[in-house]
Amino acid sequence: MFFNEGDIVSRNSYSNDTLFKIIRIDGDLAYLKGLDVRLYADSMISDLKREEEPRRDDNSFLERISESFILDRSEYFYLPGKVLHIDTECRLSK
Repeated sequence: MFFNEGDIVSRNSYSNDTLFKIIRIDGDLAYLKGLDVRLYADSMISDLKREEEPRRDDNSFLERISESFILDRSEYFYLPGKVLHIDTECRLSK
């Protein structure tokens, strides 16, 4: 299958979950820019699937990425904060 710069595609190896626009082709390698997400990627041309019309279903897109927003604090490095100074004397001026 032939692809050109500007074609809208998705990647088979990622279950065609994200739409990209081809910004450059270099041999068998295509450089891609995400349409719905801020993402740049590259892919072999054989892994691409042409998308005839861009899907703009925002609800299904949000459902797909909602798992990315669930953060478990124990999964990340955590350093508790320290109190540097507590002012114990409060003066009010009249």
